[in-house]
Amino acid sequence: MCMIEEILRFVPLIFIFCNSLLIGLLFLTIKSKNKKGNIYLGLFLFGISINLFNDFIVIFRLEDKLDISLFILEPFLFILPFLFFYLLVTINKKVREWHYLLFLPGVIHNLLLHFPNVFTENTITIYETIIYLLEIILTVYAFKVLKNHHKSLSNYYSDFENKTLTWLKSIFALSVLLHFFNISTFIIDISSFRIIELTIDTLTLVLFMFMIYWIAYNGLSQPEIFKKRLFLGTDNNTDLSISKESKEAPLETDIQKFNEIKDKIEKRELYINPKLNLRTLALELGLKEKELSRLINECAKVNFHQFINEYRIEKFKQLVQSSKFHQFTLLGIANEAGFSSKSTFYAAFNKFEGMSPKQYVASIKES
Repeated sequence: MCMIEEILRFVPLIFIFCNSLLIGLLFLTIKSKNKKGNIYLGLFLFGISINLFNDFIVIFRLEDKLDISLFILEPFLFILPFLFFYLLVTINKKVREWHYLLFLPGVIHNLLLHFPNVFTENTITIYETIIYLLEIILTVYAFKVLKNHHKSLSNYYSDFENKTLTWLKSIFALSVLLHFFNISTFIIDISSFRIIELTIDTLTLVLFMFMIYWIAYNGLSQPEIFKKRLFLGTDNNTDLSISKESKEAPLETDIQKFNEIKDKIEKRELYINPKLNLRTLALELGLKEKELSRLINECAKVNFHQFINEYRIEKFKQLVQSSKFHQFTLLGIANEAGFSSKSTFYAAFNKFEGMSPKQYVASIKES
């Protein structure tokens, strides 16, 4: 390895190592709305920093140069489980006993480091493939948890701001992709193809840097979700999606009760409360949360999020035509209608009206 190549690999490695270490420490110590979850996110970043430190030692052959034998913890099998635990804690999902088994491959791997004779060329290939498949399975399972989480959001919150955890999907996907780069260069010898090797190394470092800053940007502002149980007497593993029963014709008594609910919401304009959720609305109406959710699902055939935001869209359409609000921006009028975020407003408006708010206002002026 020539001097220029050494510098090109040394500087980014040290820079990313220091950043992941410092940001990880920040997550462990900072006071936030998701302190317990941030501990796992900090450990995730610490795992990345140790992994980079290991790469640094291997790339520059420090063990040989220093003539010492270093036992280095291999953390890469702990990284995704830490991220998964962050997900569970953030959405207040119960951590099951079997979830701790996710750390077992990492423990076994680090124990096997003491027995180097176990690894041969053939066994390493098989071993790395099995490990990678386990990571893919965990990632798919995490995506399933996130999908169910989104369904729960739809039945509880009227606004999804800082609650969808979409950014976490990209972190899981990037982690698997980076491990793929790692094992592919390990299994396939590309040392004779210097351009390919340098390209993969550079891309890996860029992705690491992007992932670390993406975590910092999103994680530090991420609050805990479903801090209280969705329905009193149940846990957050309850399936809130519209059931098959709700797709059938509702009972006459349920229709009557639902119409009474709609009358109260419309007369008191309860939907203009930007912090409105299933619990606060149930308290206002003197109903149990589960009962209210069932009535909305069965009678309106929509979830809570759609039900409330449809009222807000109609309110926005009224306000935008009022001379009183001509000096307001579209977002300002949306706030008056009950929306608390631009993203939720625009997404809801496009869904219900099939056009953007600007297009709607333009169509009014033309008519």
